[in-house]
Amino acid sequence: MVDLLKEHIRRLYQVETVKQYEEVLQSLNESLYNKDFDGNIKQKIKEKQKYMKNKFSDDVTKISMMKSKEYLISYLESLLYEEGKDIENQRYLKEYLQNFYLFLEAFKEIEPHKKSTLDVEILYKIKIENEYDLQHLLYSVLKPLYKDIRVEVSEDTGYSTVRADMKIPSLNTIIETKCTRKNMSFKKLIEEVEADIVHYKANFIYFYIYDKGNIIRDRKNFEAAFNKVFDGKKVEIIILKRISI
Repeated sequence: MVDLLKEHIRRLYQVETVKQYEEVLQSLNESLYNKDFDGNIKQKIKEKQKYMKNKFSDDVTKISMMKSKEYLISYLESLLYEEGKDIENQRYLKEYLQNFYLFLEAFKEIEPHKKSTLDVEILYKIKIENEYDLQHLLYSVLKPLYKDIRVEVSEDTGYSTVRADMKIPSLNTIIETKCTRKNMSFKKLIEEVEADIVHYKANFIYFYIYDKGNIIRDRKNFEAAFNKVFDGKKVEIIILKRISI
């Protein structure tokens, strides 16, 4: 999206005639049609393109077109700015999720100081046995970074209610935790992921999968199948292989 916006903004700045403007609009609209843009954004871009065509005066038409060009450039640049912020925010979140295993490893890497009041035996009883354990730990470490993060968020789809494990409203992001089991089939995991993608309403959806059951054999292809945009939703799969905690 960023490259597309930059290219058409560049071309719009060079527009001097109605014909040139129409050519850029045609290219922009074709690109919008072929890309997974939000419907509201597409509609607003269409609205900003409008200008009055005066069949009696080319000069009047050009003046109207130039004003339309300014409005369109301004709106596209605002989208570019917001897109840039989104990309940066998501980059940090993705990097943190990818490195979450470091927290899990450090949690039991060393024993508490001898003067610490932490009970070592209780500390070592903490284990990830299912996705609810994983959700609790992940929520706890994300809370200081994203103060508006919520757990067990229910949303009405229009015909049923779905519940997301975690949602960060300020980032329009959902994080779904999953923990595989030895008696869980790979097909079942795929079905759950696909169903969640369809039901959840967010610009970004992360699936944090702890492969405790070791059922994901071809990690690369599994990630490649889902790490893309589905109906305007950017999906990311992050897989954590079996750990000692």
